[in-house]
Amino acid sequence: MTKLSLLSSFLFFLILLTISATANCSKNESITFNPGIVKAPLVVIVTDEVIQNICYKTGDYNTCQHILNQFKGKTLFPKPLANVMAQVKRHAKTTAKKIVRVYDGMKDQHRFFEMRDAYRKCLKDYTDAMNELTKAEKSMADAKIKPVREYALNALNKVRSCDQELAKQWHEASGLTHDNKKFYDLSSILMVICGTLKMSIRID
Repeated sequence: MTKLSLLSSFLFFLILLTISATANCSKNESITFNPGIVKAPLVVIVTDEVIQNICYKTGDYNTCQHILNQFKGKTLFPKPLANVMAQVKRHAKTTAKKIVRVYDGMKDQHRFFEMRDAYRKCLKDYTDAMNELTKAEKSMADAKIKPVREYALNALNKVRSCDQELAKQWHEASGLTHDNKKFYDLSSILMVICGTLKMSIRID
């Protein structure tokens, strides 16, 4: 049990380093778009009708509407999509840090062994999700909409894996399930926008 605990703690520490590195990279880097890539097929103007058509397909109509209302009269790509991407990634980082705080608050390793193990897995899931979102950002900078949606879906599945772990813990009371739901809702906005852009262009 002691060897397993030490190994788990070491792996947990490595994941923390990964999160810190990802956070530092995001602070120092911003998405740079090639001005030549925004061509006619990618130009979808944000109107009331477009907002309604997008938002009713998402998990959170009000949040979606609030975000897109800021971009009325502008193109759906790149700024609105980049804005949503930033919110999804920011929420993932905030949730990962919350998991660390909750984990550290469980001092009794024997009593909370199963719960701590679930949080370790969730932290890894969120770390993997952030890596997928970083890949999505790179594709977005190149106006490659199809892989953006695919990477976002991968990230969503990672967080869903966390939910499956939490479902096994009847006394989980950190509110992490609610955080996961918010991640789903924000991600759904991202993917519906990608779907709307995808319909406006032919993707091989």
